[in-house]
Amino acid sequence: MSERPGGPGGPGGPGEEPLEGLGEDFDFDAAFQREFGPKPPLRSVLVVPVAAARKLAEVCTVAGVRAHVVPVRGVGCVLVTEDPATGEQDAQALSAVVRQAEVLLLTVREESIEGQSWTAGQRGPDPKPGLLLSVWPDEVQRIVLGRVDPAEAAGAAQGGEGSRIGAFWKLFRRDDGRGDAGAPGSPGDPGDPGDDDGREGPGGR
Repeated sequence: MSERPGGPGGPGGPGEEPLEGLGEDFDFDAAFQREFGPKPPLRSVLVVPVAAARKLAEVCTVAGVRAHVVPVRGVGCVLVTEDPATGEQDAQALSAVVRQAEVLLLTVREESIEGQSWTAGQRGPDPKPGLLLSVWPDEVQRIVLGRVDPAEAAGAAQGGEGSRIGAFWKLFRRDDGRGDAGAPGSPGDPGDPGDDDGREGPGGR
């Protein structure tokens, strides 16, 4: 009686030779995931209704978030994370520090843009990226689509550089006997463009 395919000595059995060009340590599952699984994001963009780019960059350092921080009038600041894969983690960490502000995350993939909202370290209802981009200034869309280098944008600051202790001290230092208006949880900065209290709504209201 002939042996069934996959039996001893047959295709798929212990005695089967590896497919041509593939070594014995070839990981089929990993290769399948790379080819057909979700692709890593091209870009992760955070939109925060805080007008003070320099102080928000210090907040990023305190939160452990590495990103370019670009001020955009009518929105606040747009952040492009250094590692697109850490967008969700960065949004959660930043929102936990700037607790009074809603942090919106746009994850840009090859064929789609996904949205998340975070407040005080908790994820909220997912927004519709298309609707947001339709009401935000055009500069936001250019940053989201990668048409603007955030490092070269006007007024941009780098978040995540330096020590967290140093950034924390800068945020809470006292000038002329008054507390710093840009401390975490109080995102305003009267010295930067924006609304009177330094905050701007995510829709530019």
